[in-house]
Amino acid sequence: MEVLINNRQKKIKINLRRIRSIAQEIMKFEGAPENAELSLVFCDDDFIQKLNHQYLGNNRPTDVLSFPMEEPEFEQDTTMIGDVVISTDTASDQAFKMHHSEELEIVFLLTHGLLHLFGYDHIKKTDLIRMRGREDTIYSLLLEKKLFKSPDSEVKPSPLIERSEK
Repeated sequence: MEVLINNRQKKIKINLRRIRSIAQEIMKFEGAPENAELSLVFCDDDFIQKLNHQYLGNNRPTDVLSFPMEEPEFEQDTTMIGDVVISTDTASDQAFKMHHSEELEIVFLLTHGLLHLFGYDHIKKTDLIRMRGREDTIYSLLLEKKLFKSPDSEVKPSPLIERSEK
């Protein structure tokens, strides 16, 4: 599995190797094929606002956008999953408001964005509950695989769920 990362921001120092490993683990957990490819972009609020306006008609910044690939394959040897775009400006603001690290917020947004690519949504309350459950499961998996360190291993529910409820 390949994760192509374009870091277009300077606000947050991001461990790209760790983020790539986390993305690959989530993709594997969600059943992506070995030849899967994901594009991940870290950007500022101005960049994501333009995308949000162009593709969703919302002329404001947001934290994460997911763009699933419409066509199943571009190259015979690669299955394109889609693109996840994360605003580090918004991620930083949200981390501050939630009283947790920017790294935790980035991992949450990456998980959330990837789940959208795998068909999860949160329009209906039942869909939201299903998606939050999957986010919690993935958070536990990342801790178990030692790809991510919990800020407090005794926190229940996980900081991902706690973050989404505030």
